[in-house]
Amino acid sequence: MNLGQRNKINVSGNMSSMTDLVFLLLIFFIILSTLVSNGVNVELPKAKGTTSVTSKMTLSIKPDGSYHLNGGQVAYEDLESLLRIRMEGASEPVLYLQVDESVPTGKTVEVIGMAKANEWKVMLGATPKN
Repeated sequence: MNLGQRNKINVSGNMSSMTDLVFLLLIFFIILSTLVSNGVNVELPKAKGTTSVTSKMTLSIKPDGSYHLNGGQVAYEDLESLLRIRMEGASEPVLYLQVDESVPTGKTVEVIGMAKANEWKVMLGATPKN
């Protein structure tokens, strides 16, 4: 007499549907990351509040395209060398950037790129919202 169990249940699962799901998620995140890196042009609002700034380096770009470092006017060609000299002794170099809203974005991006190349942190200034 055979008293063994007749119904054997297979407890192993099929992983093919799980791998399909993982690949679909991977494709989704790859497509999403390419859309995010390109960005969307938006009109930036004014800030509800501003924080106090402890940076000793303030760079202002006026509507006429002139650069002012800590209040004094500086030519763009001399800007990077002056910033390097003044940021040399700082333990955590931070550049506070105040840009008029009528200034083309390209000028702001050039200064941010300069700061990134020299490994300085950049804080963008905003006007308080009334």
